[in-house]
Amino acid sequence: MRKILCALLACLMCVSAAVCFGGCGCNKDKTNNKSNKDDGPGYVVPTTEPDLKDDTFGYYIINSKELMLTRFYKDGGKVEIPSNFQGYDVTIIGHSVFYGKDITELTVPDTVTEIQDYAFAGNKNLSSAVLSKNLKVLGINAFFNCKELKSIELPESLKEMGSYAFCGTGLTSVVIPESNTLSSLPQFCFFQCASLKEVTIPVTITKIPKDTFKECSDELVIKAYTGSYALNYAQKNGIKFEELSR
Repeated sequence: MRKILCALLACLMCVSAAVCFGGCGCNKDKTNNKSNKDDGPGYVVPTTEPDLKDDTFGYYIINSKELMLTRFYKDGGKVEIPSNFQGYDVTIIGHSVFYGKDITELTVPDTVTEIQDYAFAGNKNLSSAVLSKNLKVLGINAFFNCKELKSIELPESLKEMGSYAFCGTGLTSVVIPESNTLSSLPQFCFFQCASLKEVTIPVTITKIPKDTFKECSDELVIKAYTGSYALNYAQKNGIKFEELSR
């Protein structure tokens, strides 16, 4: 009996080890301590067959009204995600769906409220991305290493952004939306954005970790209102700033 229990425990441990979570995906080379930003996600997502699909996308049925996009069957190019499929609304873009698919243009419909981790990461030729106006959650490394992405409009509906969301992108300027739902920026959100020169931050942002803009351009300027948390943050961390007045 003891042998059987031991065998069962060993099996359970093997299954648990099959799904490995390894952080941001910005792994470092152990020999030279340099970031290897071409690495894939630091975890393995088990694959399952979609409940519904066509020639382009596969979907998981969340409930009687909603779908999660879980598969992309094409080889990159321009992507316009549908707002609905077979009577369901597409509300979530799943983990790593478009990772390294070489997409060049992206439109996310307004039905989508959540973009999960690594959803569009590794698309080095992605130059245009239009987000849902109702997006609430933008996951970890969502646009990691999208080097050609120069600009993006973040919606006022946003409640949460994951760490490294725009790590290694080509963003040159960003406007953080003034919103009652978003009060902080995540760690390493704009890590290694070497072309980032300008970020406008509203008074509604009251928390910014020290490493949010780590290894960005030396020319980075934070635009913020007089007396705001963001202006004080820039002064405290030696980042160039421009005072805005209402």
